[in-house]
Amino acid sequence: MLDEFLHTLEHGPQYWAYVLVVAAAAIEYVFPPIPGDTVALFAVALAVRAQLHWALVYLALTLGALLGGLAAWGLGLWLANHEESWPSFLRTPGATRAFDAVRRGYEQHGAMYLTVNRFLPALRAFCFVGAGLSRMSVGPVIVFGGISAALWNALLMAVGYAVGNNWEALTELADRYAVATLILVVIVVIGVIARFVWDNRRA
Repeated sequence: MLDEFLHTLEHGPQYWAYVLVVAAAAIEYVFPPIPGDTVALFAVALAVRAQLHWALVYLALTLGALLGGLAAWGLGLWLANHEESWPSFLRTPGATRAFDAVRRGYEQHGAMYLTVNRFLPALRAFCFVGAGLSRMSVGPVIVFGGISAALWNALLMAVGYAVGNNWEALTELADRYAVATLILVVIVVIGVIARFVWDNRRA
């Protein structure tokens, strides 16, 4: 099956392969549990064998990250403009204080949050949602989100080039990434829930 896939890339139209790379980089911002970097790593490694243009793969990864980030930012902005529609548990005193803290954080450090977002597996989308909630304008979102994507994708390209055709090493790398991401998500979710419960009890 893998040989057939590579044959298609090598001898068929390749434009759709770049579309897949864009989608892989963007979709994790829409569905955060999806490990976009794992798919991207495979795409970069495939570029070695299928002779895809490295510059186009890099641009596709960066474009996908920006599109996905802007979608998450748009969701946050929509939520900020429709607070009256939020469920009741998001309008409790504890939740209100938490959202106020997010807004203050973005007023002071929004550029930094967006610049490091690509280095925060599984939490990237929330960086852009937070920017939308704080009504951060689209210009800085594109600039700092783009810087983050450019830096991270350069790292991905380097890893993919180093791994190359070593599929066993790539699989092992993908598995480690998935485990690390799951652990990080669990820790963050537990911390957020604990803080939410604590704030409500104090209130």
